[in-house]
Amino acid sequence: MKKLTVTLFSVFFFASVMISSNLSAQEADVYTEGSVWNLTFVKIKANMGEDYLKGLSKTWKASMDELVRQKLLKSYKILMGSASNPQDFDLILMTEFENYAAMDPNPEADKKRDEIQKKIREGLGDEYEKTVSSYSTLREITGRKTMREIFLN
Repeated sequence: MKKLTVTLFSVFFFASVMISSNLSAQEADVYTEGSVWNLTFVKIKANMGEDYLKGLSKTWKASMDELVRQKLLKSYKILMGSASNPQDFDLILMTEFENYAAMDPNPEADKKRDEIQKKIREGLGDEYEKTVSSYSTLREITGRKTMREIFLN
């Protein structure tokens, strides 16, 4: 009886492993993983859009361009649209990374990012601090999210 129980347990265990690995393989075939996106949702305050975008052009865009040039970032985008309700965002700042590993702490990459920020800050002088400090009066960050792009097979 004990031998029969062990045999049945082994058969059921093997069958369950085969079924679960087959299901995992089927699930993996549904899509291909793409890059990873950091999203920042922004609600621009009334009549402040032009000022906020001018500031972003001097600070955020300059930083993103250099990060892409140095291959610390794959790409970036800004999406702008109408808010669907008074609490909704109307702008998304998007930064694209090759994968999650590219977002891991990396002292060398952190040093390069700091150098980029310093270069932009020094290039703008007093205008940098004035621009960055004005952001709180121009917009509200309503949320942040990290998501992976997928491609359906």
